[in-house]
This record gives sequence, C-alpha cells and structure tokens, in this order.
Amino acid sequence: MEYEVGRVSGIDLEVLVELFNDAYSNYYIDVQVSPDRLRNLIEREDIRVDNSFVAYEGRRPVGVVFLGIRGRRGYICGMGVRQSRQRRGIGELLMRRALDEAGRLGLDSVQLEVVEANSRAIALYSKLGFVSIRDLGLWERNEPAPWEEPAGPADAVGAALSGARVGALRLACVLPLVDAFNEIRPCWQNEALSLAKLSDRFVGYVAQLSSSAAAYIVFGDSPSGLYIADFAASSRLGAAERQTLCETLLSAVDRGVPRVTARAFNIPLGGYQEAALRARRFDLTLTQQEMVLCLRWR
Repeated sequence: MEYEVGRVSGIDLEVLVELFNDAYSNYYIDVQVSPDRLRNLIEREDIRVDNSFVAYEGRRPVGVVFLGIRGRRGYICGMGVRQSRQRRGIGELLMRRALDEAGRLGLDSVQLEVVEANSRAIALYSKLGFVSIRDLGLWERNEPAPWEEPAGPADAVGAALSGARVGALRLACVLPLVDAFNEIRPCWQNEALSLAKLSDRFVGYVAQLSSSAAAYIVFGDSPSGLYIADFAASSRLGAAERQTLCETLLSAVDRGVPRVTARAFNIPLGGYQEAALRARRFDLTLTQQEMVLCLRWR
C-alpha cells in the first residue's frame, strides 16, 4: 500500500483531533484531546503545523507526527497511527519525513520521549539513530501528604539548610532558575519556554539561603489535584542538600495546597529529584526514556 504524506496545516482541526484520539486510544496513559486542548498543545509546545505531517490512505488520514521547533532544536511532540493501520510502516514513514524536514531546516538535534514499555517505538527510534540520554518518571500520590519536615543532613550544612526561607514569586522571576539549576535542561514540556505560556495556571516558590535563590518549584492546582510541573536545586550544592531543599519546597506546597491527589510528570530518575518525591510519598507510575538524535556535530 502506498501512502501519501501532507502537512498538518492542510488538515481540518476536527479531523486531526479524531485521528489523534484514534491513534492514542490504547496508549499507556490518557492523552485524548479536544479541539481546544490540541490547539493549546500546539501553541505551548511550539509545534509547527507547516513542518508537521499527516499520512493518508487514499483521502483518509491514518497517521500524524508533530514537530516542535525552538531555535536549532526539534521535538517530536507525538507520533501516532490509527489502531487499524499500525505495523504497516506508517510510523517510520512519518518519522523519516519529519527528520528530513528537521535537516532541511538546519536543526542541530531532535528529541522525544517514549514510554519504556513501548518496545516497538523504541526499536524504531533506535533504528533512526536516536539514543537514550536519561529516564523520566511520572509520579502520583493518592494519600494525604506527610506533615513531618525534611530531616536534612545531620551536620553543619544541614543546620544551614534548616534556615532556608521559602516564598512565592511571580513565575517570570522563577523561570530563569530552570536553566540555571539544571545540568540538563528539563524535558521539552517542562522547559521554561513551555511553563511561561502557562503563567496564569502555575505558581512558583523559591527557597533562599543567605538571600540567594537555592531551589525552586513550579506547580498548579486543579479540580483533579495538585500538579508539580518542575523543581530543582542549585548545582553548587551536594546531592543531599539539593534533595533536602526540594523536599522543603514540596512540603511547603503541600501545606499551602493540601490535596489528596498529586502528580508530577517527566521528572528525572536516579537523582535527588526522585529521592525528594519518594520522601514525600509519591509513587512512580510510569517510566519514559528521553531520546535524542544529533543531526549536526559542532
């Protein structure tokens, strides 16, 4: 079967929503969208509809790939194929077209996230040259938050951390810390550029030591519960100190917004951030791999 490929900009939004929801109807997490939600996703993740693609079987759309662009970086913000048309090479066709487009645009790299259990997708991305750079976790807590304060290191450094002051700041004042405190920038949807577009929904807290910012957290509240968008501590501190400050911020959020249900998406695994979430009784519910393809070597 031959499939034609066209640009997302040439398809009606309602048709695109139906295609997307069919493709993700049996996914590992709920990612069903409405027209408004898809429109917001396109804006928030900097998806270029003129550089994203739809596969057609005759006149029927059967697959889609979204390419987001920031500077010289690209992001595959979703690639899906209709349930009835999977395992026919459509996903690879769309990915190759998106990567060709990224090369044509002069991008240096393309990144994506993929559920660790999705072995077929990981095999495809590896075949195309993507390499895994780290694991990310989706976290959830469905019980009242613990009220005890973080113990912290039992030494002079721990005593200094106990004097950390936590306060709310305008999100615009918090976002510069996202790039300053993370050795590897957060995943695409948690980057400062994404969070800035949700300033009406998110709040930022900062922990200060000796009048200097040492850690931050960005979070929001909704009818479905508390949402932790991102948090990190200064890389000038040791791992134990970073964990303690992040626990302090998470505890402050729990006191200010006491919710039984709380979630955190795509937080890096294997470091102080994971340890802080576990200390606040979050459970890991899903693991994703963050993968990157380098198109140009500097």
